Amino acid sequence: MTTATGQETTRKRSVSVSPFVVEADGKRNNDLLLQNIPNGRVRSRILAARPTKNAKTGKVTISPDQVAGLGSLSEIPGQLIAVNPAKLEVVITDPLYQDEEMCHQIQHHIESRMGMVSGEIDGVPPRKEQLNIDRMKTLVRELVWIVKAENGRVVKGILPEMEDVESLPGEFLLNPGSRIPNSQPTYEKDLESWRQKMSSIGE
Repeated sequence: MTTATGQETTRKRSVSVSPFVVEADGKRNNDLLLQNIPNGRVRSRILAARPTKNAKTGKVTISPDQVAGLGSLSEIPGQLIAVNPAKLEVVITDPLYQDEEMCHQIQHHIESRMGMVSGEIDGVPPRKEQLNIDRMKTLVRELVWIVKAENGRVVKGILPEMEDVESLPGEFLLNPGSRIPNSQPTYEKDLESWRQKMSSIGE
């Protein structure tokens, strides 16, 4: 069997990572862009009182503009990324989808409190992707990095250890988010030899 990108999914595999679910939870209420999922932009959990840390001074503050803009809203849940490495499946869902009450509150707030005109809000329909072993392995590592960087939180299951991620079948992709052809190798393991080859050509 092949994926939509024509990559094999039938290579022999043995999986040691259990299914888990991560909620997008950007430090600045920002969307996250998943490199391993085509068009993988997901909405973060949004909190009016989310503090941010200044990278230069280390000072932790809450932006007055943020509080003013979001202050009357309750927490808006982030989209959920559920991965099942054994089945090579990822499902992205939105708690707002078909939650008419919450969507109405958000729309009313945007139009009445923030003075903006918005279209009808109804959340994002569920999305299911079938990956190959390389993209799944790289996605699981990406989600571990996201959680470790405090831009996501595990809401179901257990975040795998990096040793378990590395033991997954397949290879780590070098540029999983690239959508255009380039001369770089497909896999991270081949990067150093590619660099050496490029250096020798330039001599």
